[in-house]
Amino acid sequence: MLFYLVSALPYILQLLLIIHIIRNGKPFLWLWLIVFLPYIGGIVYLVMEVLPDLRSGGSVSRMGAAVANAVNPGRPLAELEELVKRQDTITNRTKLADCYLSLARYDEALALYDSCLTGPYADDEVLLVKKIQALYLSGDGGEAKRLMDEFKKEHRLQDASQVLLDLQVSGEWDKLMELFTGTNNFRVGYVCAEHFAEIGDGEQVRKVVEIMEENLRLYKYLRRTDNYEWYKKTKKRAARLPD
Repeated sequence: MLFYLVSALPYILQLLLIIHIIRNGKPFLWLWLIVFLPYIGGIVYLVMEVLPDLRSGGSVSRMGAAVANAVNPGRPLAELEELVKRQDTITNRTKLADCYLSLARYDEALALYDSCLTGPYADDEVLLVKKIQALYLSGDGGEAKRLMDEFKKEHRLQDASQVLLDLQVSGEWDKLMELFTGTNNFRVGYVCAEHFAEIGDGEQVRKVVEIMEENLRLYKYLRRTDNYEWYKKTKKRAARLPD
């Protein structure tokens, strides 16, 4: 029994590393390394990604990080900037770029994403999508669309957030509304409401809120999900509309 357990240990460790990569949003290049070069890839991943995260307090929960940002936005940014000075890894640079993006410091975010998109990470899907998002938010919709079109030639859109970004940069708001009404995804509804508010279509904004409220009435469980937070944000956006 002990022999079989010891024999299975490398495969268990390999599985744990794969789970760590996926759950922490690490570049997918690591998956290939660990699958095809399990021992060497695993050791390199532990040294390059896991150990620096542990030293920098990577065990802090995402909820705790969100609370820190809400209370003192400067503190996590300062910590991340210092972290990159001490441990200049792709992971740490990406975290810092994400923080810049959340603070609307788009030029700095884009510069960091570009610095990561080199060498073995030049075609990393996660980083490419982050760069496209940063371009779109910075107002460079044309370049964002060009990169998204190139991205779709080489990669398949993996999840709802990527589909959402694709529709945003393409300006396909009718399809976005269809996605919202077809999935009850309130985040998509909020994006639609923001767009309609910007172009002065208050009627459509109120329609989004009405759809959300009807779904909340029909499906009580939605109040216990992130959808309810997106509903509150959308409601506040609607309240700022001119009479």
